[in-house]
Amino acid sequence: MKRLTFLFWISLGLVSLTLSFLLISDLMVGLIPDQATPILIYRQKYGEDLAIQFSTLAQKGKNQSIQQALDHLLERNADIQSVALVLESGEIMAMAGPHHALWPQPSGGHPTPDHIQIPIFNGDLHLGTLQLRFHSLATGPWAYVLDNSWVRFLALLMVYGLLGYLLYLKRRLCQLDSSSVVPMRVQTAFDVLAEGVVFLDGADRIVLANRAFSLIVDVDPHELLGKTLGSFEWASPDPVNPLIIYPWTTARQKKNLNVDVPLVWKRMGKTMKKFRVNCIPIFGECSHVRGILVSFNDVTELEDTIQKLELSKAELELLAHRDPLTGCCNRRALFEAFEELWERAQHDGTDLVCIMADIDHFKSYNDRFGHAVGDQVIQIVAKGLSTSLRPLDIIGRYGGEEFCILLPGQTCVEGMLVAERLRENIERLASQAIRTTSGQKITMSFGVSAAILGASDHLELVSQADKALYIAKKNGRNRVEQWRVDEAVTGLNQPEKLISYSVS
Repeated sequence: MKRLTFLFWISLGLVSLTLSFLLISDLMVGLIPDQATPILIYRQKYGEDLAIQFSTLAQKGKNQSIQQALDHLLERNADIQSVALVLESGEIMAMAGPHHALWPQPSGGHPTPDHIQIPIFNGDLHLGTLQLRFHSLATGPWAYVLDNSWVRFLALLMVYGLLGYLLYLKRRLCQLDSSSVVPMRVQTAFDVLAEGVVFLDGADRIVLANRAFSLIVDVDPHELLGKTLGSFEWASPDPVNPLIIYPWTTARQKKNLNVDVPLVWKRMGKTMKKFRVNCIPIFGECSHVRGILVSFNDVTELEDTIQKLELSKAELELLAHRDPLTGCCNRRALFEAFEELWERAQHDGTDLVCIMADIDHFKSYNDRFGHAVGDQVIQIVAKGLSTSLRPLDIIGRYGGEEFCILLPGQTCVEGMLVAERLRENIERLASQAIRTTSGQKITMSFGVSAAILGASDHLELVSQADKALYIAKKNGRNRVEQWRVDEAVTGLNQPEKLISYSVS
C-alpha cells in the first residue's frame, strides 16, 4: 500500500484546525444556529393562523365545517400527523388523525417543535385549545446527521478543504525559496561549481539550481524554482538519433546513474550550447526515488576546439598527401597508394598499369615566359590529365613536370589507349588554356608498362614505365611508348625493343 505523503498530513491538519476554529467560535458566540428554534417559531405561527380561523367557525357554531377543515388540513399538510380542537371542559369538539395515540405530550406542558397548543377565544372567553401534532424532529443519529444542513456543510468543508489545501500546497511548496530550506553553506558550495547543477523533485521540477546553471540558461536562479527541466527544450546533437526521453527521466525510471549523455540547447538568436549531462537518482525510503541530481558540463568550446583541430588535421593530412601546385598526390602519397594497389593486384590476380608522363620542352616555357607561366602549364596539364581518368585511377606529381598515373584493373593495351587519349587531349586543349605562350603548342610524352609484363614489385613497374617514357622522348616526343617483356631493355639506346604510338 502506498504511504500517504507529508502534503496529505499537512492538509489534513489545516482542515482540522479550520474545523476547530468554527466549533470554538460556536461555543463562544453561538455561530452554529439551533435548527429546532426556527422550526418551533414557524409551527407556532402556523398554529396561530389556524386557531384564528377555527375561532371564527366555533363562534358561529359551525362544528361540521370545523371537522371538514381539520380533515382537509391533515390531507394537504404531510408534516402534520394529527390535529384536534379540545374544549375547555376537555371534550374533543373535532379531531383528525390518531390524535389519542400521538398526542401524549412530554412532561412540563410546554410547547415543543412536535406538540403545538394554541388557545381559542371568543372575545375574552376561553373556548378551548387547538392541538397540532407534527412529525418529530428527533430521528435516529445517522438520519439526524444526514438531514442536518450544518453537519453536511462541515463535511463538505472538510472534503473540499482537504483537496484545496493539498493542491495549493503541492503547487506552492515547489516554489519555496530554496535558501529557506537549504543551508546557506550548501547553496554557496553549489554556486562555486563551474558545472551547472540542479535538483529535481518527483515531477522533474527544479527545487534548487546553482548560479552556473542559471548563467547557462540565462534565467535568474529564483525564477527557475518550480519550472520543469524539460521546458528548456533540450535536443540531441545527432539528428539521426533524435532525443526521445530525457536522461533524468531515464535515471528515474531505471533507478540508476545515467552519465555522459550529450545534449544541446539552442535559444532563438543564440549560439547553440553543447553539454555532457550526468544524472544521479536520490533515494528515499523503500528505494523510492525522491529526486534527481543533474549536472550540466558545458563542452561547447571544447568540442568546437576539437572540431577545429580535426579540420586542421584533415587539412594537414591533405597537404601532406597532395601536391600544393596541382592538387594531385605528391610523391609520398603516390607510392603509398602504388604499394597498396600492387599488393591488391597480386592478391586478386588482376593487372595494374603504370603510365609515366612528361611535358615536352618544359624548360623552354620557364626560359621564355618565366616560372609563373611554367607553373600555369603544369597546372593545366594536371587538370587535363585528372579530368580524363576514372574516379578509381590515381594520378600523382612524380617530380617537376613529370606525372605518374596508375590504372588498377586495366590491361596494358587499355593503358596504351588511355595514354594516347590523354596525349591527344593535352595537345588539343592545353595550349588554348594559356594565352601567354603565344601559340606555342603544349605536348606530352607517355611511357606505359603493366604488372603482367614481369615487374617484381611496384618500384620496378614504375621504372619500366619511366624507361618507356625516355624512349618516347628519344623518338621525337609527343608520343606513347610501351615497355616490352620479351626482351629486357639493357640500354636506353635500344628503342627498337619498345612498341610505340607516334604522331601521324
